[in-house]
Amino acid sequence: MRAEGPPGGSVRPSRVERAAHRHRTHRGVLWGVVAALVIAGIGAYLVARGGGDEPPQSAAGGASAAAGEPSLLALQVNGGPAPFLAVIGVPARGTPFIMPLSSELTVVVPGQGETSAAGVAALPGDSMRVALSNMSGIWIEHFAVLPLRDLGAAIDAAGGVAVNLPAAYPTTADVLGPGQLTMTGEQATAFLAGSTDDAAVRWEILLGALLADPPEIATSGSVETDDARAANEMFAAGQGAEVLDMPTKRVTATIIVPEYPALDQMLSDALASPLPVPVIVQNGSGEPGVGEAVAVRIIPTGSRIVLSQNAQSFDIAKTEVFANGPDHQSEARALKDALGVGRVRVAAVPSNVGDITILVGKDFTA
Repeated sequence: MRAEGPPGGSVRPSRVERAAHRHRTHRGVLWGVVAALVIAGIGAYLVARGGGDEPPQSAAGGASAAAGEPSLLALQVNGGPAPFLAVIGVPARGTPFIMPLSSELTVVVPGQGETSAAGVAALPGDSMRVALSNMSGIWIEHFAVLPLRDLGAAIDAAGGVAVNLPAAYPTTADVLGPGQLTMTGEQATAFLAGSTDDAAVRWEILLGALLADPPEIATSGSVETDDARAANEMFAAGQGAEVLDMPTKRVTATIIVPEYPALDQMLSDALASPLPVPVIVQNGSGEPGVGEAVAVRIIPTGSRIVLSQNAQSFDIAKTEVFANGPDHQSEARALKDALGVGRVRVAAVPSNVGDITILVGKDFTA
């Protein structure tokens, strides 16, 4: 049985969501500017450092996706009232896509459990990539993190940005608009960084203005990425990307969670990939970081960790991979091979949470 998302139902969209919907026809172009900005920032990062280190080899097959395989990138822009997160996908065939993530989103982070979008953004870039990979059920090969202050510096270097504001927008620096004005970098940063209930709309307004003459990001060592060249290649391949709205449902006034069956089908259609296998991971070794280490191994096989917790004992010597029902033995063997240790067993009683349960023993090393 496929794991369902947490209980809850859809609600009437908020004022911000309704406002954002009015801009939706422009989103594909607007997010393209994010790509252009991060490309420049990544290039500047390499100039500042004198070149990049050799990227780590991942379980997905190295720095770049294999030829003919879909590839994904996790994008994060920091400095606003909440982090701006998105997943960019380039399928082997078909139209590239960008999937912006809500700042209210809560996802399962391997080894940490349910975590907010702000918590995900606070992780190191590589761990952020693992968290969004688990959410997607598809391994994300690369990541890029861009600070908002770099955007402000680029706007100043370009002599400002011309913006047509449809209303008056209060900021920490001044009240901006309505009408035409040329924003300085400080004004643009304040425009986005204030604690507002329309941050997503402000982001789209400013990006729309930047589209006419995108600034060049100043040299900075604050852009974080695993592989600048591969990220640049992905951005180039992602030209003309369409926006995919993540299926979600609200569980409280301030928390929403992915609607996993719908999300899985949407990404499967976009990338021509199989639906992910839901997996329960229990740490029986007592070693820290086991959840994330297991995730790095098994997500590339087409799995998602739906529950990450400690086992009843930390004295488990041998890793065991349980197929929760005889129909899941092939998936269990594939995960055992990905882990490199353990034995496959069949649980007598199927689970209504995950198809596979991994009890991690002391024989597993990250």
